[in-house]
Amino acid sequence: MTVAFAQFDEPLAWLLRGLAEYGYRDISLGQPLPNESLGGFDARLLTESQGRSGLLLRVPARAGTRRHHQDDIYVFEIYLSDQQGQMGFAVRCAECNYLADFPFDPSNPIWSAGYIHQSISEYVPEFVQWRLSGGELTWAQRQGIPTIIGEPCSTSLATWCAQQFSLQQPLDGRHWGEGPPAHQPNTPSISPGPIAMEGNLGRPNGTANNPTAIARALMRGPTQALMASLGLGVVASAAALLNIFVTLVAFGFDRPFALVTSFLFLCGNSALATATWFGLKHIRGLRNHPLSWVAIAYPALIPLCCIAGIPITAWSANRWQSNAVRVVKTST
Repeated sequence: MTVAFAQFDEPLAWLLRGLAEYGYRDISLGQPLPNESLGGFDARLLTESQGRSGLLLRVPARAGTRRHHQDDIYVFEIYLSDQQGQMGFAVRCAECNYLADFPFDPSNPIWSAGYIHQSISEYVPEFVQWRLSGGELTWAQRQGIPTIIGEPCSTSLATWCAQQFSLQQPLDGRHWGEGPPAHQPNTPSISPGPIAMEGNLGRPNGTANNPTAIARALMRGPTQALMASLGLGVVASAAALLNIFVTLVAFGFDRPFALVTSFLFLCGNSALATATWFGLKHIRGLRNHPLSWVAIAYPALIPLCCIAGIPITAWSANRWQSNAVRVVKTST
């Protein structure tokens, strides 16, 4: 057949059909997942954003007969993505530190669902075993999975799905006849584990699909947080300068300790802030330079916000040392 269902032959339509044929339930109408099901897909976002917000795939946190009840269900976000001129799918799940992309082959359109099913079916049990053995994801690891803006589907597909949902009709096979068989494609095994997979991520945050754009998307949040910390440092320096002026006006040179400590803080913080400013330029340019580490450490050093700055420093350092950023900055 040349269409996935109805009159639709586009990638997201084939993905919906493929997921259904591989055994995932359509839970777009709010149905609960049966205990022994592979998982379920939710296509409601497709109707609200014309596919840009992707669709959700809910998979039980299960490894064989064992289930991680604290995690319960992992929500995978699947986006249509432009992968260097070819359409494909980007999949992310911050809860289990998963990030990967998959091709779409128009000559074998249902295989994309097979690739995704195979990868997730191998990854989730291994991740659950790791969690059951005491593994914990850090906040920085969760934040290290970048957000993605998907490519749109056709307006007619989004409208058609909305109509089916308004009629309380899930996508369960009643809409299509006999089509290509949903067999497991012969793909190499994707190694699972607690480390996020690095891949071609479509268009993270709407940027172009290339390693440099991915690295810039990863560092955008930390750079903004470091800039805010630098602003607070400037405020602290201004307060020290004001303290020197007020002390001189009110007491002259009768308070040498206050004057000396304020002057030393002003000089030290000003020098550190200047180094941080240049370090941020290196971070924005993805250049591996010692001053970039000065900028990363700065929030944890300034007295005005050092307690709140420690998580910012940890987050920024984690992103700066991530594989996606390291590859780009070492080649710059």
